[in-house]
Amino acid sequence: MSGTVSSPSSQPPPTTPSGPDQGRQPVPPASAETRPIRQRPARNNRLRVGMVVLLVVLLLIMLALVIAGIGGMRWPASSQNRVTPRELILQSPTVAAVAGGQSSAPAVKVDIAPRFAAAYEQLGGLRRLGLPISPALLHNGREVQWFERARVEYWPELSGTPYEFQIGLVGVEYVAGRTFLRPEPFTSRPDLRYFPETGFGVGGLFLQYWEEHGGLTSFGYPISAEFDEVQPDGRAFRVQYFERARFELHPEAAGTPYVVQLGLLGSALYFGEPRPQTVQPRPTPVP
Repeated sequence: MSGTVSSPSSQPPPTTPSGPDQGRQPVPPASAETRPIRQRPARNNRLRVGMVVLLVVLLLIMLALVIAGIGGMRWPASSQNRVTPRELILQSPTVAAVAGGQSSAPAVKVDIAPRFAAAYEQLGGLRRLGLPISPALLHNGREVQWFERARVEYWPELSGTPYEFQIGLVGVEYVAGRTFLRPEPFTSRPDLRYFPETGFGVGGLFLQYWEEHGGLTSFGYPISAEFDEVQPDGRAFRVQYFERARFELHPEAAGTPYVVQLGLLGSALYFGEPRPQTVQPRPTPVP
């Protein structure tokens, strides 16, 4: 019986590559086991370490600032003891230049006594009274506190009135024993006011300061005319004494609020400082 005999397999026989690829073995596909592992560059590791170090340094700096801030805080015992002066006079560059060396506050910081805290603000604060130089104490049987420019007195018998706390007569006490020549009586005018109560007049910048910063309640009546005075440290000022203060003229501060300043009579009395020398001309009649 005749017929066509088929081959055992219907697949065509493999062909042998020809040309440049002839003789090469086929490369099997890479498996998971044979695929090479890609290494991350060392640069990434260094960058990560640097960022961690920077973060740690920043955290340490922030922690140090927080600790320093907490350590520098002052927590008052109560709101009554906290005194915030209305005017930070001592921080003014003008005052530092004009009044350099005038402050006689003690080296050890003295606080304002709680009883006098509110009165300190009411009576003019730092500019009028200066810094405290003593604790609350008894003076002639009355509770007081000394400041650079004044002595504040507590008058409990006048409780509830504007005169419960008063500024002491430090001007009168400071010039005790000195004699000041009085001018002839004259009629007051806008720039020169005569006070018959003491027989002295106040004019010019001193009168302006007297009227604008408390007048009679704060300074009292004038007890001298204007005259030149040499202070124990050698500085000379045109001054005028009042019952509760000494006015000083500082022409080097002309055009500023500090051309007229208050003398440190509280310090002078409390610490027993030497008295100034008077250069007092004979007063002439007022035209």
